[in-house]
Amino acid sequence: MDNTPPPARSCRPFPKLFYGWWIVLVSLITDGVKQGSFNRGFTVYILPIQNSLGLSAAAIGWADTLGRLMGGIQGPFMGYMTDKLGPGPMLAYGGITSGLGFILLSYTHNYFFFLLVFVGLMSVGFRSGYNNASIAAINNWFRRRRGLAMSLVSMGHGFGGAIAPVAGWLVLTYGWEIAVRISGVAIILLVVPLSFMVKRSPESMGLLPDGDLPAAAAREPASLEESQTVGTQAGRPRGRVQRMVPDNDFTAREAMRTPSYWMLVLAAGLRNTAHSGLSFLLAPVMVWFLQQGGREQIESLQIAAFYVGLVAFATVFFNPLIGWLGDRFPRKRLSALCMASGALALCLMFNTSGSLWLLAVFAILQALSESANSLNWALMGEFFGRRSFATLRGWQHLPDQLISMWTAVWMGMIFDATGSYYLALFPLISILVLSSLTFLALPRPRLPDRLQSRQRAQTGAAVD
Repeated sequence: MDNTPPPARSCRPFPKLFYGWWIVLVSLITDGVKQGSFNRGFTVYILPIQNSLGLSAAAIGWADTLGRLMGGIQGPFMGYMTDKLGPGPMLAYGGITSGLGFILLSYTHNYFFFLLVFVGLMSVGFRSGYNNASIAAINNWFRRRRGLAMSLVSMGHGFGGAIAPVAGWLVLTYGWEIAVRISGVAIILLVVPLSFMVKRSPESMGLLPDGDLPAAAAREPASLEESQTVGTQAGRPRGRVQRMVPDNDFTAREAMRTPSYWMLVLAAGLRNTAHSGLSFLLAPVMVWFLQQGGREQIESLQIAAFYVGLVAFATVFFNPLIGWLGDRFPRKRLSALCMASGALALCLMFNTSGSLWLLAVFAILQALSESANSLNWALMGEFFGRRSFATLRGWQHLPDQLISMWTAVWMGMIFDATGSYYLALFPLISILVLSSLTFLALPRPRLPDRLQSRQRAQTGAAVD
């Protein structure tokens, strides 16, 4: 099925602020909600829930594993539905489902009900909407500025991190049950209304990607190789007709026949294998590190909540910087550099001093490593275009989750057996190094014959 957005139907006067940037703002906010309440914020709830339900670290890890398995299984279907229905409805669905999951989590009194809510509602909601929907929208609205736009959305990681210290305060003051109930209500009231602002594509509003002016509105036709500045004449809009960046527009089948797609899946999967377990257990790992310096668990948890927030706030700086650099330098090299930063961060944790300044350096390097997330999706859009982007992301989730879903489990098993995360650091470092090397080796996909013919035709028309 051809899901290519329809061509613009009009050349209406363009607004001063391109609507795509409003979608970036909405996506940043909703991604911040997801990161602050689930990806980052939930790590603060782990130890209180574990103590309340009498669970082992491995049992909590199994919840994350099953949630990721569910996310992988539903990925292809949810990606297809995003391409079919548009990102807005999927964002609303994710907000309702995840918010309801948080509310019901407050009534959990046994492990089975915890798994049912965490896997069946929270994991499904967070992995079907939010950035899975918003990143697909950004890919439709931007071409030349795709890397910057996606990295700005990823700043939500940092702003969402502000919720982690707040969640920690709520847990310690009122208990985790009230804290998760507040989170659920806030998610629904914020995410669902914002979802109505997310439009499918610029063409659906008579616009073009990046806010470019159509060639018909310019005094001279836009060239494929040059950009021209257009003045106001006879009522024509004033603006800049940018170099047209052709969409590759692979179909899902064409993309999945290329080695580039599967190497990108592997590189991102290895990255997520390390980051999934570390993000889920970030607060417990920090507590373990701090307790080696002689601190008690309660004090260590309060400090860890602050440093989880530091990781998040550091990404506010690194995400736009990496995105800006990714629009100017090879994204695969920047991704490799970020993976190396993550490996170096984990090497610092071999120190057993529990030093606060060392934990701060760890947080900064970890934030730099996490900033590569937007580069992964910018690479997929750069390689394969807009037509089947959400579907390709959905299929990517299946092998990605299958290889990353086990990390929290085996990390928990190591801790249960040894009382330490020390032995878990070695495989995590190796995985990040392998991810770095895979990003470096990524080849650009060869265009299918039909796309090569189309580009030759476009080039010939521009020359004429």
